[in-house]
Amino acid sequence: MQRAPLKILAVDDEKLLLWALERACEGRSLNITTAVTTEEALAEVEHCHYDLFLLDFDLRDQSRTELLKGIDQRCPYVPIIIMTTADMKSCELNDAIRAARKQGAWHLMEKPFSLDRMLCFIEIIFQDQGNVKLCLNDLTHNFDNEKRMKFRRPHVQTVDLSFKEIVEGELKTNLVTGILTDISDYGLGMLTHSPLKRDQVVNFNDPLLQQSGVVAWSSRIEELTCRVGINFC
Repeated sequence: MQRAPLKILAVDDEKLLLWALERACEGRSLNITTAVTTEEALAEVEHCHYDLFLLDFDLRDQSRTELLKGIDQRCPYVPIIIMTTADMKSCELNDAIRAARKQGAWHLMEKPFSLDRMLCFIEIIFQDQGNVKLCLNDLTHNFDNEKRMKFRRPHVQTVDLSFKEIVEGELKTNLVTGILTDISDYGLGMLTHSPLKRDQVVNFNDPLLQQSGVVAWSSRIEELTCRVGINFC
């Protein structure tokens, strides 16, 4: 079954960039609407549903902060790619975004960027792998300190893991395939079809990830999709 086109709202006062994004989306399953001002964008957010927002963000423009707040209130679970010329590691920038974007996921993309990079990233966000829906909540740079005490790098690939459990008095080994979404020196996040038990010891069966870990948390986000955090042993 062919996937319905993704609806994207791109907001930037650079009309040339918006034009380029529109041309780049032609012939793809991407339906892009553009807005030059905050007022235009808020009107679109009020009356239309979007799957993704591309937002130009300048700390000197207070209206952009208000737009981010408006999106957070009206579309808390729709991911945002924030395009910026500022230093992406700036505490001021990240604090300003966190103050406005309290509920949903966001990712920073430094300007200037190539259109190919933007399109590839959008595809990564919404790709379907074995009916596991990959969403920006697992690629976010939103410094979620509650579940990620250490910064993790976005990293998308399938990965196999195994764990042992006792079933009807017998020790059995279970094999699970999931989607690795982010990784650090201390642990990783991934998506699976079924939840894993907290404190469950798992072994990764991957040539590039020959480690063991302990499930730190696991939660169901959709009927067939669970998000899991694992700390390396």
